[in-house]
Amino acid sequence: MKTIDTLVEDIMAVVDQKGGWDTTVSSFFAESISTTVDRRLKSPPEERKGTLRMSNLGSPCARKLWYSIHIPEAGEKLEPHTKLKFLYGDMLEDLLIALAQAAGHKVEGMQDEVEIEGIKGHRDCVIDGMVVDVKSASSYSFKKFQTGQLRDNDAFGYISQLSSYVYAAKDDPLVTDKTRGAFLVIDKVSGKVCLDVHNFSGELDNKKEEVKNIKELVNNVGVIPEKGFQDKPEGASGNRKLDIHCSYCSFKFLCWDNLRAYAYSHGPSFLTKVSKEPRTKEITHDYK
Repeated sequence: MKTIDTLVEDIMAVVDQKGGWDTTVSSFFAESISTTVDRRLKSPPEERKGTLRMSNLGSPCARKLWYSIHIPEAGEKLEPHTKLKFLYGDMLEDLLIALAQAAGHKVEGMQDEVEIEGIKGHRDCVIDGMVVDVKSASSYSFKKFQTGQLRDNDAFGYISQLSSYVYAAKDDPLVTDKTRGAFLVIDKVSGKVCLDVHNFSGELDNKKEEVKNIKELVNNVGVIPEKGFQDKPEGASGNRKLDIHCSYCSFKFLCWDNLRAYAYSHGPSFLTKVSKEPRTKEITHDYK
């Protein structure tokens, strides 16, 4: 019986040696892709108000979470190219799960609903008895998983999210590893794959209390939480800008008064204070 320790090696062997992929895996992959495309491209029957889900429990900013629950319509609308990026990212994740099956590993519990203190979510899968969250990532983000640096630089709360899925599986017979979970990640540019395994013993002891505190915060309708992050200097110009957490937040223009956006070669930069006008195009109107 194979173990998760050889998962990446075995996946690459399927790709390199063309062994293991059969009509059963092809059918599974085709159905997964179809479901993913339907979910991303078919219009929902109605607009849904934001809800607290296991996938957003780990949000590192309480204010962002509060906004997403109570006024989700105030967030920036996703551009079509961004939606397309999410779609092919999901399809790559479907491919990874299918490759894990083709590689002879035991893949179970895909999209099973799990719950903690009434908060529901759907985990990606269980591979060889371990809860696994499958992700596609940019080359920059991939390095954090590959080098084990995610705990020190977790801008999107992935650690809390995965530990929640592990905690929710404490009585699940499919899950034999009750303290660890893993991220199975593919680099969208290079095609490299890594498995980032984490021991959540510390998080699991406090998970129930963590969830209760988040529910209390979100249910307090009349009190908007404080900002989770502060701005920072942009060089020696006297200008100040958002850090990476806030830059990716869809509520940044609601949260920061007089925020301005500028186009740089490395991507947009969001300035909270402009003492010296940047020598680049202002694109604030693109976000409003």
